[in-house]
Amino acid sequence: MLLNKERAYAVMDKYGLDGLVAKEAINVYYLTDYWDLFSSGGWSFNSYAVLPRDENAPAGLVINAAINAERLSEVTPTWVPNVVMFSDYSGRSTADSGVDPETGEPEPAEWNGWPIRDGAPLTPLEQTWAERSKNHAPRMAATPAWGLRRILKDAGLENAKVGTDDPRIIGWMNNMGMPGISAVEATNIFREIRMVKTEAEIDLMRKAAVINEAGVEAALGAVHAGAHWDDIERAYFTEVSKRDGKGRYIVTTLGGLPHGKVVPGESLFLDSLAEYDHYLGDIGRTLIVGDPSEELVRRAKAMETGWEAALEMIRPGITRSTLMEKTVDVIQKSGFPEYFYVSPHSLGLEHTDNPLPLGDDVYAGGEFDFALEENMVINIDMPYFELGWGTLHLEDTIRVTKTGFEALTSNESRLRIIDA
Repeated sequence: MLLNKERAYAVMDKYGLDGLVAKEAINVYYLTDYWDLFSSGGWSFNSYAVLPRDENAPAGLVINAAINAERLSEVTPTWVPNVVMFSDYSGRSTADSGVDPETGEPEPAEWNGWPIRDGAPLTPLEQTWAERSKNHAPRMAATPAWGLRRILKDAGLENAKVGTDDPRIIGWMNNMGMPGISAVEATNIFREIRMVKTEAEIDLMRKAAVINEAGVEAALGAVHAGAHWDDIERAYFTEVSKRDGKGRYIVTTLGGLPHGKVVPGESLFLDSLAEYDHYLGDIGRTLIVGDPSEELVRRAKAMETGWEAALEMIRPGITRSTLMEKTVDVIQKSGFPEYFYVSPHSLGLEHTDNPLPLGDDVYAGGEFDFALEENMVINIDMPYFELGWGTLHLEDTIRVTKTGFEALTSNESRLRIIDA
């Protein structure tokens, strides 16, 4: 199970919530272990998850019967007991069907599963698919929203206060016969829960870290004087894919190579993000083709010293703001007085897996600093840009332990020098 259930209950208690309602793919996945195929295609409002605060009430999941039912087996199983499937209602007029007099829900389109060839032997997995379709056929929901209404009612939340990552769905529930349900915007509440990882999550993040770093090493191997960014990028994505990961991005400066190709004597960084089973690896490295200047060596060494000082501070209880202030201070005093920016961030299903400013006080906690806790996974982002001179970056991934940290990446923070 990915979900840190005890932390979820504690955070719900903190904000006075009776449950959580997820629409965003990462939060549905986090609550249920189930990744909706539609989410990868960019479709919205096709799957939902509900986690009640009452431990005796059933958690629920809504998915599409025609496309996603089979995925509940080997591909992406779920621990959630109450799975409601909806049939495709897009081509059917409500005039063609009856309406449930109690709920107002239109009669769902019929779905009994995909056809089965007469007399054909089915594999055990195919038998599971057919049986699941048969079992769910009599209890189809008409649409995803009607499925959500059902799992909310099953969980006893029809008159509850819930946290949701998309409050629009609560208005729909009010209009669909649940006037008593209310909600708070919970995007940052989900992030607050997700900051402390379970062992299952940490295992995935160890793999993501190794895959992503291997991709960066491949990218470094493609760097030479005159190299174009497409070749470096291709080396990264190819290596990540070979290792069963998915590359999100690799950048050097945010606008590409300043000269359009790699030139000797100008420092560059590589910063990359890759995923493994939707959990992220994030890393940053500094490189130069040819001999580094004395100034570059001094600055790179100062950043290494700052990184080492940051690691010495890592322990439960230290705040993000303290890490920032002290790390910058060490770097400046170690021979890099121009340095000014450090950004520690939680890492997980998002690059910044901790509460962030959203609008006008939509985060009930109202505080965007945070203290480290055991089993947080964090990156200490340390980029530096200086137009006309070059760039530096140092970033690795660590897990916070009871007494310090576990490095998930290699912590090879040295300046990488490539022969011209």
